[in-house]
Amino acid sequence: MSNQRDVLVFSKRFAGGVRKVAGILENVGRRPVLVSAEPEDINRDACAAHIVIDWEHDDLDRFVAAVDAAGVEPTAVVNFVEPLLAWQLQVARHYGLPGGEPGREALLSKTLVRAEMARLGLSGIAFASGPAGAFDITTVTSYPVIVKPARDSGGSRLVRRCDGPDRLAAQLRDMAEAAEDTAEVIVEQYLDGREFSVDGPLLGGRFEPVLTVEKTEHDDVRHHDAGLRITPPPSSYVRRAALDLAERISVLCRELDMGEGWLHVEGRAAADGSAELIEINPRPGGGLHRSATLRTCGIDPFDVSVMAALAEAPAMEASRDEPGGEFLALLPFEPDRLGTLVRATPLEELLRLPSVVDGYQTTGYRVSSLEQENFFAEVMLSAESVDGLREAADKVRAAFDFTFE
Repeated sequence: MSNQRDVLVFSKRFAGGVRKVAGILENVGRRPVLVSAEPEDINRDACAAHIVIDWEHDDLDRFVAAVDAAGVEPTAVVNFVEPLLAWQLQVARHYGLPGGEPGREALLSKTLVRAEMARLGLSGIAFASGPAGAFDITTVTSYPVIVKPARDSGGSRLVRRCDGPDRLAAQLRDMAEAAEDTAEVIVEQYLDGREFSVDGPLLGGRFEPVLTVEKTEHDDVRHHDAGLRITPPPSSYVRRAALDLAERISVLCRELDMGEGWLHVEGRAAADGSAELIEINPRPGGGLHRSATLRTCGIDPFDVSVMAALAEAPAMEASRDEPGGEFLALLPFEPDRLGTLVRATPLEELLRLPSVVDGYQTTGYRVSSLEQENFFAEVMLSAESVDGLREAADKVRAAFDFTFE
């Protein structure tokens, strides 16, 4: 019997921080139950039970039946996967659990978030939305624009810049073919400036920015993150923009009556310090963001998120990151071809390089599409200056060799 300890841990494409979440749950006396679409899920051995659900085709009745068949009694839902937010909402509401509050509905679609920001006077960005196969291009009156899926666009999936109506029409055809004609897309004004991310807890209706990362480089062809992502931001205008955006996100969350948890917010900063929202995710940042947050302010975003899901969010004093004696940089790696990782310089060797303080590497990583970010490895660097970070990054790039076949 579950004895009121079962906690559902959602995963898709093996994402969701399953092993770390399972460890936290076990430490507080809870029983982690993995819910994923993969019968042979690589993370199932980290959990006490595994329920297989076809996220794309099953419905809530099938979900409940599978839970009952497994003898599981859900007491909480932990979900770090953006495309599964709709599932989180309906499952949490069905069982009367935290994480199903009505305000989270707005986070189901980037269009809904844009509309709510505009309604509250928190954003002036121009945007339009509609189905990929029937989008009215005449509603777009100014270029360049960014077009992307309004739902399930994690990892920069199918994100493209379009400089005119012909290119937009071609991209919409590609998106309709890659997804389906009825898939919702959003077309929004392209903003010049520097991209950044802000992570922090949502406590008492206030978003506290404890980790701000400046994205100093960018893949302008695929619109993926690339190169060094530095914290604290070396550019003063990015620091100002991040604080400004965090204040507006707090207003949005209070208006939506969002429960406590963790947010990963992405924005773009203009040279004058103004900012616009790119997207907002109710989960910790991926990759080494957790490690960077722990190192800079001692706060564990996974712990905060899990405790919030259990309705036991810890009391904590969040502190904003400020320029100090240490700069950190996250340096991700992704291949430029399809295939499976068959060889790579061992992580242990990279960790012996100067300034490398942490890292991960996914064994056997498989790339089935280049239309989304495929970060299979990442290192975290520490130095007293940005130049020091760049020198360390050059050494890592020279030492790291890998092959996809």
